[in-house]
Amino acid sequence: MSCSTSRPPWGGWAPFTLLSACKAAGVRGFFYASSACVYPESLQGSGVDVSLAEGDVWKHPPPHPQGLYGLEKLVSELGLHQHASTLQVRVARFHNIYGPMGSWYGGREKVPAAFLRKALAAKLSQDPEVHFEIWGDGSQRRSFCFIDDAVEAILRLLESDCSEPVNIGSDQAVSVRQLADIALRAASIDLESVKFDHKLDRPQGVGSRNSDNTFVKETLGWEPQVSLEEGMRRTGEWIREQLEQLLHSKTAAGRSSFLRLLQSSDMVDLAADAITFAVLLPITSRGLSSPEECLTNLGRFADSLLRTTADDVARLGERYQFHIYLAIDEDDAFLWRTEEGNAAEALLREHGVHHITTLPPSRRPRGHVCALWRDCARRAFDDKCDYYVLMGDDVVLQDANWMSVIHRKFSELAAAESVPHGVGCVAFTDTSFPGFPTFPVVHRTHLEIFGGDVIPDSFTNQDGDPFLYQLYRRWGCSAMIASRLCNKLGGDGNARYDKVHAAGWTFQTLDNATSAVEAWLRQRAPAVQQKLTLDVVIPCYRVLMKHLDAFLALRASPTCTVMFIVVVDDPDSPRIHQLMQKYGDRPDVRIRVNAQNLGASYSRNRGLLESAAEWVHFLDDDVNPDANILIEAEKAIRAHPSAAGFVGNAHFPLAVTIFEAAVHLAGVTYFWDIAEKIAQDVPWGVTANLIARRNLADGLAFDLQFPKTGGGEDIDYCRKMRDYSLLHGGEGFFAAPAVKVTHPWWYGGKRTYWRFYMWSKGDGRLVKLYPEHSYRDFSPNAAECMLGSVLFLVLGVFVALFDVALGQSIIMTGTLFGVSTMVANVAHDLLRHLVLHPERVSNMRTTVSGWRWVAAVIEGAVIRVFSEWGRVIGLLERGEYSLLFMRFDWFCGVMGGAPRREEMWNNQTRAVLTVAVYSFLVRFL
Repeated sequence: MSCSTSRPPWGGWAPFTLLSACKAAGVRGFFYASSACVYPESLQGSGVDVSLAEGDVWKHPPPHPQGLYGLEKLVSELGLHQHASTLQVRVARFHNIYGPMGSWYGGREKVPAAFLRKALAAKLSQDPEVHFEIWGDGSQRRSFCFIDDAVEAILRLLESDCSEPVNIGSDQAVSVRQLADIALRAASIDLESVKFDHKLDRPQGVGSRNSDNTFVKETLGWEPQVSLEEGMRRTGEWIREQLEQLLHSKTAAGRSSFLRLLQSSDMVDLAADAITFAVLLPITSRGLSSPEECLTNLGRFADSLLRTTADDVARLGERYQFHIYLAIDEDDAFLWRTEEGNAAEALLREHGVHHITTLPPSRRPRGHVCALWRDCARRAFDDKCDYYVLMGDDVVLQDANWMSVIHRKFSELAAAESVPHGVGCVAFTDTSFPGFPTFPVVHRTHLEIFGGDVIPDSFTNQDGDPFLYQLYRRWGCSAMIASRLCNKLGGDGNARYDKVHAAGWTFQTLDNATSAVEAWLRQRAPAVQQKLTLDVVIPCYRVLMKHLDAFLALRASPTCTVMFIVVVDDPDSPRIHQLMQKYGDRPDVRIRVNAQNLGASYSRNRGLLESAAEWVHFLDDDVNPDANILIEAEKAIRAHPSAAGFVGNAHFPLAVTIFEAAVHLAGVTYFWDIAEKIAQDVPWGVTANLIARRNLADGLAFDLQFPKTGGGEDIDYCRKMRDYSLLHGGEGFFAAPAVKVTHPWWYGGKRTYWRFYMWSKGDGRLVKLYPEHSYRDFSPNAAECMLGSVLFLVLGVFVALFDVALGQSIIMTGTLFGVSTMVANVAHDLLRHLVLHPERVSNMRTTVSGWRWVAAVIEGAVIRVFSEWGRVIGLLERGEYSLLFMRFDWFCGVMGGAPRREEMWNNQTRAVLTVAVYSFLVRFL
């Protein structure tokens, strides 16, 4: 059993702590990874090759290792050898180990990987002239050992009885310039096309260093087997794979920018302090059952903070630390009760937290948490902290290593989106508020962009966290990590203060912040382009997992970021738990549940309020979207960026029954695929597949005066959106025929007319709301004729109370008139669809033919009459009697007067036919 250690984070103590633990556990062997930096700098001047043997550490006593790092390594070696009598200590002094799986960008990579990255990036850039960066004049000499050889040496050392330090490295030195040539050849670049750019102001290290392998050959029988050229070739192949994976999802502009960034190296100060996380912690004793509960919560938070950061703080290699910034209201007498300071800081120190700064007592109004966050952030910014965590005092952190996870995530975002490190927002997974970025983390870069302010002063105590997340989402730089926390009080529930939302932050406030980030990036990464933001809003009553799975599997292009907002309108649905369990943790999915069944319009409005995107895509919860629907939506938006919105296509499955064909023939599905019939200034579209601009503070929403079951609200919303857009210099709705969904037949194709009846009751309101698109038709339609028939029947019943014969005559008149109306409408539809205009329905997707087609035409007439009856009943229920004989132009003037004229002609024809049929029946019956 053996144990190893490498570079400790806090000087030379980590090996001894680990050594003590190993001895207590009965470990027999201890391997220590030392470094060639233990050798004196005086032996490593430029001009000649220097082969450093193990004994050279003591060549010019006292020893003078290279820097504090070398001193730490040497002290650790000496300390470990004091235990050689009770433990098998093995020490390897590594000389520039390289190979696949190592760091290759970000500032911590070694020179072979850095040169290969630069060469490969230049090759992929396809520039005719390559500018190759070298730190120094290139005369520095080094030896480099391939990882496979190093591993073999370590294994031999562990199996040997050698207790002395051993060099593990190559004894074949090359100049840095020669290494650059090898890297360029590995990338298949012609050296004649290369112009070397020497950075003489950058760190260059010692002038010459090479490994003397005499002792390791004699002791272990080991020497490197992989030549430098071969090792560089293998390493280059691996780096090329990593590079191509990162480039795969980038646009052409992003790819070009990223490749330029990779052709230079970052300078990282390895001697600098640890990466510091500023924990911004507003705290109050108010709003709880007792003030003491505040300290109980804070103690729980402190314990979780120490537990989840312990590994990051003590880990070997990259170093982390946290610093708490406390902000307490001036009039919080409970927390300021001690003369020495405040009870919160005292409790934190009791729990073992020592890096604390308490701000002067805050005079901010009570409950202004965002202001306290700003105050803490500014102080931390002045202290030059690296990351800023917007935290709460009743939070419990659940997972370890979250600091390193966050730092790594920012590095991944920078690499993936070609932005400078620090551009972005990373949020924890809040188990008390799934899918919501309640406690976000930003980098110092964010505060540099905004002059030291973490969030705008328009925020009080709500919305600051989603603001940050939505801001950087516009560059694809927002992410949620798996590290969990739990908010004991607040989140989606109650808080200790009155929640104050920042009204309209998703409009001007977000746009201003977006412009600031865009301007900053323009100076530092001009090729980086803002992504399109699109939210898919799905009002959901049935919670059909089959359909929701299809929605949430949709993918956008790399230039568009999408969030899905599912609003469940049935709080008693048994499938809510399944939905939350499956998708609740996804940062791009937001699930909201209405307190009661409030209808699709209310749910869409809630989705609009939840959204912070530029565009919203409404989809019904039972449609089947095309796999590329989001990509096609983006194409449409980019083609017409000033549009009010876009109308997609909603097709129905093949009509195989008489009823399904009849629904089409009745005209109730005409506008579902209107995108194939009108290209621009589409009058309206159905909400089953509708895209609307959201980033205008138009105050528009779906009008809740329309029925919960639907009918008219989509037309009303589209018309208001269009009018607002035109008034403010935009355009109307455009057709997006490639944005496709398939809408299933309602109730599985089961015959029912009530849906159409209820829709008509709703859309009958449009006549009063839009008089400019309405007109009077003195020829009664079928429903108005039927109303006359009903009135005759009612009158006949009343008259029969006094004169039975006369009453029966009136009832017969009403009955015959009603029958005549239906016969006339059926006859007219048969004439239209079978004789006058069969071409209008020739492209219908149906298998119905022959006598079944005739039956479908007849049933279609019945459905149309039933729908018209719904409008009449709606007018009567609302007392809008004067609007009888008024018609709404469904095309809103886009098609000129032709639709009105045809509708009036049809009503006239049906009225004449009704009278003719009635006369015939009266004469012969």
